Amino acid sequence: MKKQLAALLLLLFAFSLSGCGEKAAESEARTVYAMDTVMNLTVYGEKAASALENAEKELHTLDGAVLSRTAEGSELSALNAANGEAVSYAADDPLPELIETALTISEATDGAFDPTLAPVLDAWGFTKDLRRVPSSDELAALLARTGRDKIALEKTADGYLVTLSGGAQLDLGGIAKGYAADLLRAQLEKEGVTSATLDLGGDVFVMGKKSDGSDWRIAVKDPGDTESYLGIVSASDAFIVTSGVYERCFEENGVRYHHILDPKTGCPAESGLVSVTVLCKNGAWADALSTACFVLGTDKALALRDGLAAQGIAFELVFVTDDGRVLYTGGLAAAFTPNEESGYTYESLA
Repeated sequence: MKKQLAALLLLLFAFSLSGCGEKAAESEARTVYAMDTVMNLTVYGEKAASALENAEKELHTLDGAVLSRTAEGSELSALNAANGEAVSYAADDPLPELIETALTISEATDGAFDPTLAPVLDAWGFTKDLRRVPSSDELAALLARTGRDKIALEKTADGYLVTLSGGAQLDLGGIAKGYAADLLRAQLEKEGVTSATLDLGGDVFVMGKKSDGSDWRIAVKDPGDTESYLGIVSASDAFIVTSGVYERCFEENGVRYHHILDPKTGCPAESGLVSVTVLCKNGAWADALSTACFVLGTDKALALRDGLAAQGIAFELVFVTDDGRVLYTGGLAAAFTPNEESGYTYESLA
């Protein structure tokens, strides 16, 4: 699955809002197609060209050789085809690390994020562009193959063993781009880069600050008018990811269905929300939490935020409700600027 996650538009208000007459920092930009989406990478500084070249190579390796469900010979494809047999991985292999993170987040969200929804997503056609509404009996049978208890991950002396049981299949589309951004950040830091913007098909990472020392300004797309925006988030060294009902959807018999499925029902989540934006210091968590918080709805998502904060995992949220309200958490009070012309009612949450 690849939810076209974030709905972040005008990522780089940064460019247009630089001071007049200010000398632009040396930069290199590149557009890359990977993970079934268009990505825009911009790196600043003297090492920008080589760092960008390495970043693109890393993305293509992750996509084709590791995380793709469909690419022949990819590690994830091979794991899904292992028919319940254990598959071994080296200690530095990214796939078991990502699976471990996905399991941790699934447990933390009480299953609202579930990496085993592959057969259910396939049944709806969201992974194959063949949209259809599965029957309740079909969904019940497929849901029996899902759940994090179907994944066994064992650390060994040489690395990891991963086993999928009960007909389980993994789809890491709800976390893969954020995880890729985490890896790219680590790589850029190793190469001495201190300023960059990575838009991985809507999963956005802003590294460091703009050349004038100010924060980056990222516009959050309006789910009701995707050519516009509902507000601007100011941030540095942060990941900003949005999940929304407008990204992949279809209509049948007058009913509109979207791709963000509730793992408990196998149907599009009905949480009173039309989009959720997460701002977090970790890309994989930001990616997965945007889905989980959408599924949970406002109250449970806020409770999750409080619970994870107590464990040292901090994140902020922007909710757009189906009755036209934009709610944003207190940590964004000074960092979120509403678009007063959008028609929404805005409320800062304590």
